Amino acid sequence: MKLHLGLGSWADPEYRALLTSPPGVKASERLKAYAAWFNHVEVNATFYALPKASATAEWVKQTPDGFTFDVKLHRVFSQNPQRASAESGWIEKLLAGVQPLIEAGRLGAFLIVMPPTFGPVKHTLDELVPLAEKLRPHALAVELRDRAWVEGAARADTLAFFRQHELVWVAVDMPDIAASALMPAVDEVTHPRIGYLRLHGRNPKYLEADSAAERHAHAYTEAELRQIAKRVRALGARADELHVIANNHAHDYAPKAALALQTLLGGKRA
Repeated sequence: MKLHLGLGSWADPEYRALLTSPPGVKASERLKAYAAWFNHVEVNATFYALPKASATAEWVKQTPDGFTFDVKLHRVFSQNPQRASAESGWIEKLLAGVQPLIEAGRLGAFLIVMPPTFGPVKHTLDELVPLAEKLRPHALAVELRDRAWVEGAARADTLAFFRQHELVWVAVDMPDIAASALMPAVDEVTHPRIGYLRLHGRNPKYLEADSAAERHAHAYTEAELRQIAKRVRALGARADELHVIANNHAHDYAPKAALALQTLLGGKRA
C-alpha cells in the first residue's frame, strides 16, 4: 500500500508557521514548501472555480516526482451531477484544466462531495453514473453525507453499487452525534485500486456551527490519532494506494493532525 497523505490546502494563513520553512516563502512557492512535508494534496479550491491548465502546470513544476493531487469537483457537480455532466462545457473545461496533471501522472482522483440533501428518499446513486463514465479512466471518489445510505440493508446495496461502478468510497472520521444524519465510520474499499479517508474532526457542536471552519474546529488528541492510524492500516491492507486527508481545517489543526499521523505511521513521506 502506498500512502498518499496531505491536506486540502497548501496556502491557508494558519498553516504557514508549520509548513513554510524557511520563513518568508513567497506565496507563489508555498506549494513547493508544502511538498517538503507531504506527498499529496486534495485541492479544495476547485470547488469554487474550475482549474486552469496554466495553474496546474505550475503545480507540477513545484512538486517532486511521485507527488499527487486529488481534485475536488466544482460545486455545480455536487448540486446536480447529472445536469452538470450533460451540459456542454463543464467536463471539457475540467479535463482541459487538469491536463498537465494527467500528462505528468500526478492526478490521483476526482472528488465529489454530495450535500446532506442528497439522500435515498429523493435521489438515487444512478445520478452519479454519467459523471463517472465521462471522467474515466480517472477515478471518481464520492463522499456521501446522509447516513441513510448505509443504514440497515441500504449499506450492502450502496457498497455494491460503488463496487459495480468502480467508484471510490470515501470513508470519514466525524463526530458521533446521536440521532443525527452524519455519516458513521464505514471503512470500505470499493475501487479496484484506491481507498480514501477524510478526517473532518470530532467537534461535538458540529451541527450547531455557522461555518465550515467552526464545524471542523477540532484538534485531534494523540489517542484519537492512534485510533485513526489503526483505521489507516486496515484500509491500506485492502488498497494499492490510500488517500488520507486531514480536513479539520480550523486554525492549524489539520497540518498538526497530518504531521502527527505521518509520524505514527512510520515516516515523513512515502
